[in-house]
Parts: sequence; structure tokens; C-alpha cells
Amino acid sequence: MIKYLKYFLALFLFTTFSGCSTKTEKHVVDSTIIIIDSINVPEKDKAVSEKITLYSKPLQEQMERVLVYSKHSMKKGTPEGTLNNFVADLILEKGLKLYKPTENKSIDFCLLNYGGLRTSIPQGKVTLGRIFELMPFENEMVVVTINPEKTYELFKYLAKSEYGMPVSAVRLGIKDDYPAIIEIDGEPFDDTRNYKILTSDYLAYGGDNMFFFLQPISFEPVGIKVRDAIIRYMENMHQKGAKISSSLNERIFYIH
Repeated sequence: MIKYLKYFLALFLFTTFSGCSTKTEKHVVDSTIIIIDSINVPEKDKAVSEKITLYSKPLQEQMERVLVYSKHSMKKGTPEGTLNNFVADLILEKGLKLYKPTENKSIDFCLLNYGGLRTSIPQGKVTLGRIFELMPFENEMVVVTINPEKTYELFKYLAKSEYGMPVSAVRLGIKDDYPAIIEIDGEPFDDTRNYKILTSDYLAYGGDNMFFFLQPISFEPVGIKVRDAIIRYMENMHQKGAKISSSLNERIFYIH
């Protein structure tokens, strides 16, 4: 360990001082090697430890707060999953309530990403901490309006994806990695009109290679984080005395 630290220090000093001047100069540098391992670890500062405990205990209690109860466990799946459907449906429901369209045209459908769901929802109690594990990102809900050509690119992306992307108000039949059936809010895809998609700002900026969202006709923030929308939905369900649930309904399916 000491040997490698000496080599690193010698290389650092050489590159630092040799790169700063073209003159050949001698430098004398005093140094001390401090070994950091499982034994030689600085003692904990008692005051700092007490301060961390002071704040971490209430935070832990907050994270253990029960938001709602679930009738069954929910997991991600491909081409669809109970967790995919649950999150996409509730985000669309919240988006429809919060979004204020400028031209009296509402949201057409919702698209999120498979990788954005980081854990499952258990049967029984669902805590606040669990939702932070499920959605640890600070992603905001946005409505992106794109033309029919880019909307069709979106469905080609979904058809070729090896993962089931969470969607709501969509029915997609895939044959040979091709979108053979496309229905949006119960209507066939219309290649003559623009579509409004509710998604996250991460995807709207091209995340997960969703480049069809780039250079949209309009980009409208909804004003709430995806995670906060999930939390509010669960709290509302709990206040009503209802449990959450989800099911598979072939919103994305393969045609053989």
C-alpha cells in the first residue's frame, strides 16, 4: 500500500512541476505519507456524531411513515408489468388534473421509462421510504407536444425496446419489432396530427435515447416531480380508505 502511495506521490509531483515551466529547476518537497486502512481511521468526532443522530432519527421515522396499503405486490415486466401500468396510470391521472393546456388540448398519453422504476411495491404497507427507493430521481413531469412523424418514431422505439416501457392510454401490438397496431386513448394513430405526451423532463431531454422528444413543438412543465405525484396519489387513496392495485391488460403485446 505504502509503495503505491509513494509512486503516486512521485508521479504527481513530477507532472505538476515539470508541466508548469520549461526551465530545469530543483525542488525540495517535504511530505508525509498517511496510511488509511481499517485500523488507522480517525476517531469519530462525538459532537458531529450526535448532530447526525439528531437529524437522522426524525428522518428515519418520516421514511417509515405508511402512505397506503397495496392489495398485492407490483413488479416491473416486459412487454408490460403491474408496476409499469400502475405508475403510468397514476401519473397520467395526476397530469390530467394538474395540466392547464394553453390551447384547450389535453394530454393524449403517458410514457415513462423502465429503468426509472428502481424497485418493486410490496403487498401490504407501502412506506414513504419505499417510494424514495422506487423513484430516487428529482425528475419533473412535463408535457411535450411532437408532430406525427416523431410520434411514430416513439412507437417504433417502444416496439424495438427489449424492456417494457410504462405507458398509459396506449395500446401497442408488436410484430417482428414493428408497431403493427397503435391505438391512443382508444383511437387509431392519426399520422396527420400532433400529440401531447406526458413524460419526465429526463426523457424529454433525450434520456434513454428518446431523441424523438428533442426539438418539440412545445415543452410545458406540469409543476410537480414524478415521485411527489406518486406520493400524493397514495396519500389520497389512503385517506379514502382504499388500497392500491394494478393488473395486466395487454396495453403492449406481441403478435405472433
